Amino acid sequence: MDLTIVRHSISSDNGRGLISGAGSDVDLSEAGIELAQEAQRAFDWNQFDQVFSSPMRRAKQTAELLLGDQASAINFDERLTEMNFGDWDGTAEDAIFEQYPEIFNQMGMFNEKYSDYAPNSESYDELVNRVTGFLDELKQKYPTASILLICHGMTTRALFAALLHVSPAQFGKIGNVTLNQIHLDETNHFEPRIDLYNQKLN
Repeated sequence: MDLTIVRHSISSDNGRGLISGAGSDVDLSEAGIELAQEAQRAFDWNQFDQVFSSPMRRAKQTAELLLGDQASAINFDERLTEMNFGDWDGTAEDAIFEQYPEIFNQMGMFNEKYSDYAPNSESYDELVNRVTGFLDELKQKYPTASILLICHGMTTRALFAALLHVSPAQFGKIGNVTLNQIHLDETNHFEPRIDLYNQKLN
């Protein structure tokens, strides 16, 4: 199986310093629409056997722009939604950092302790368990397929973490509409091999 995982294009929240997770179902910005259109022209998005997307608006819009006339082939799956940051969704990152600097890593991202502080949030383990169920289903149904997933930054990190049996904290930030590819050897218990990570299209 070959998985190509793409983070959505630039949303109206990106660049505003806001925590934007499952509770912030925002649209793409004008810049995000333009970037997705550029990406559509830069890569063959119709080469895949199966296409899955998060149903959140920023991912759905990205998927439809990338697939164009083939958008009807997109399967939407709730397990690909972004991490749920609970009551912190939509709040300013700076305000959280000022109050709880110990829950950020050296890259300015939440570490695994964040969910102990954020009410009603999804933990790293819960996110990994969610995407693991999705991946197990893909392995069962499409063991030799080429599959495109359009989702979110934390979700992409969790997908890699689930396949490599490590924490999502082991992976850095994912850019908008970058290519992330991993091969799973169906003849060897789906042994993973990372082919691309955070690869820009231009």
